Amino acid sequence: MSGGITILEKPRVSYCGDHGLLLEAEGDLALPTQERIWALNDVVLGWAGVLDTQPGMNSLLVLIQNDEHDPVEYHDRLLRAWSESQSGRRPSKLLEVGVVYGGEGGGDLPDVARYHQVDVAEIVQLHSGAEYTIFAPGTGPGFGYLFGLDPRLFIPRRKVPVMRKVGGTVSIAGAQAILGAPKHPNAADTSPTGWHVIGRAHDVPIPFDIARDPMSIVSLGDRIRFRVERLDR
Repeated sequence: MSGGITILEKPRVSYCGDHGLLLEAEGDLALPTQERIWALNDVVLGWAGVLDTQPGMNSLLVLIQNDEHDPVEYHDRLLRAWSESQSGRRPSKLLEVGVVYGGEGGGDLPDVARYHQVDVAEIVQLHSGAEYTIFAPGTGPGFGYLFGLDPRLFIPRRKVPVMRKVGGTVSIAGAQAILGAPKHPNAADTSPTGWHVIGRAHDVPIPFDIARDPMSIVSLGDRIRFRVERLDR
């Protein structure tokens, strides 16, 4: 099941502005495909003229350095490199995070349970019973997009965002899950989201800190498990 991810019959490369290309992989969202994305990312970073790359879910964004390099030159090269890329497990570590499900910190849990027509305890059991892999960096502070959500928990994103408290949020939407970073002291207390917040991790570590060596405590391919601390109804 795609859970909202577009399924392509063959890979494609699209232009993003004047200096970007987006490769989208064929097939459903799956770990072997994402392993190929990571491998392709490692290769492309070594190409002359590449300023930066950004792995996504079933995709890779490539930014070309400057006007001396034409993105058109990289179009076919990127497709060829994708066809030659191979999946393969890389060393990974496991992070276990305690979660308080429901209650004030997970107010969307009852809505998710009603959507699936089950008790909230079953939602918690399914969510905490899986092991999640960090597939790609997220669009906000946290641990990136997590793959491994039980298909029985797939739920569409909200069409209209709602305001939810930030800091250690445990959320799901589509086929994906996310774990938010701790609240920054200077950040707002709430933020708009289309995801369904089902719990909160109160002791979640800070995932990225420029004053730390290494700066990030997790890498693509690392795994996360959620431990039930309690369920607040």
